[in-house]
Amino acid sequence: MLYAYNILKSLGLKVELPMILEMDNKGAVDLADSWSVGGRTRHIDVRMHFLRELKSQGLLVIKHVPGDADIFTKNTTAAVFNKHVRNFVGNDEYVEVEVQDNPPS
Repeated sequence: MLYAYNILKSLGLKVELPMILEMDNKGAVDLADSWSVGGRTRHIDVRMHFLRELKSQGLLVIKHVPGDADIFTKNTTAAVFNKHVRNFVGNDEYVEVEVQDNPPS
């Protein structure tokens, strides 16, 4: 996200700040929102606190969005895959992407 921000700025394009990072992992959102250290979180490397620094600079907002699993990190059903794949492929009349739950043997 920061990489895309730097490329757009170098091209002279305006980038609306703060950038919004949406996550479906409530624990990760809570960890990024909280500066408190305790339990297992005290062992997190300093590099991992980078998102907190971006938040404090006003460059980033981390937002929890409940919802379906995304197709890149989790196993999904065919219905969920077909729902998400349209976001990447679009509604192109020449591209037909449809996955069945039980492929024919």
